[in-house]
Amino acid sequence: MLHLSSFFKRPALTLLSVTALAALPLASAKAQLVNTYSMVASTGTFTALPATATAPAVSGYLNDGFYNALPIGFTFKFDGVDYTTVSASTNGWLTFGQNISNSTPTNNLTSGTPRPLAAPLWDDISFIYTGTGTPTGNNGKLSYATTGTAPNRTFTVEWLDARWAPTAAGPVQSFQVQLDEGTNVLRFVYLQGTGTVSGTRSASAGLAGVAANNFLSLSDLTSAPTTSTTTENAGITSRANNNRTFTFTPGGALSTKSARSLNALAIYPNPATHSAQVVGATKGQPVQLLDLQGRVVREQAAGITTLDLSNLSAGLYLVRSGAQLGRVVVE
Repeated sequence: MLHLSSFFKRPALTLLSVTALAALPLASAKAQLVNTYSMVASTGTFTALPATATAPAVSGYLNDGFYNALPIGFTFKFDGVDYTTVSASTNGWLTFGQNISNSTPTNNLTSGTPRPLAAPLWDDISFIYTGTGTPTGNNGKLSYATTGTAPNRTFTVEWLDARWAPTAAGPVQSFQVQLDEGTNVLRFVYLQGTGTVSGTRSASAGLAGVAANNFLSLSDLTSAPTTSTTTENAGITSRANNNRTFTFTPGGALSTKSARSLNALAIYPNPATHSAQVVGATKGQPVQLLDLQGRVVREQAAGITTLDLSNLSAGLYLVRSGAQLGRVVVE
């Protein structure tokens, strides 16, 4: 996990929280649908949950099983609906607010059930070795924890040392789903295991909303995947590199039509290192740089067009001047 108070640290590159956008007229009911979520790929730091995390008993088998009614510890809004529990499948996905009765590995973000769900690696995977011969590495496990202090807690479900497929001689991939309180930001975080992908694999990764055909599908698990809300890729065959992180921000606040109409700030170069030029600032208004929690970390006086980015942590920031918005990636 990446940022949880006394245990973890948030990844360097992630989308700005919705809290930072709350004062701006960008949100709508439609903007809460999964197919309006924004996604950013980055490299963070995968840290396994501590020994104090809860490891529930599996229903079914460690090859095809599930874990029902895991308490989030706070209310998390997903696809516009509030939830307080999730249920997870051994096969690399979890669903919100309902129990699982079949852990089926048949990946289908487009119209499959149950819905809604988050799927960091939806395929036939296992916490134990089911092949022949002598396996290597530890058996895997699922665990969960809620850490941090209200109203900024994070709930994490972790698939540790999963074998992809069940006949993989050693653990292939560990991964986590992280849910942030208040902002409703969701992350997938990955770590490679000692084994290699076994056989012909065909995974999905992404989000599925309550209704059929409301989904967000990743093209792959690389550093620069594309996303689609119209065509699901159910053919992912390569695992994610160590510390790969995909951050999903609800509402599509920086990608909706209304947001684009307000996003009049031009920022260059972008990405930037030490400074950037801002064009289109509101006359008489300062230019503010906001961090991942919506806090103003820099402010340039009205009329000054050079934004100072020195000594900032790498990541994605919101730039605001009056009602004008922009984004800048700091390297």
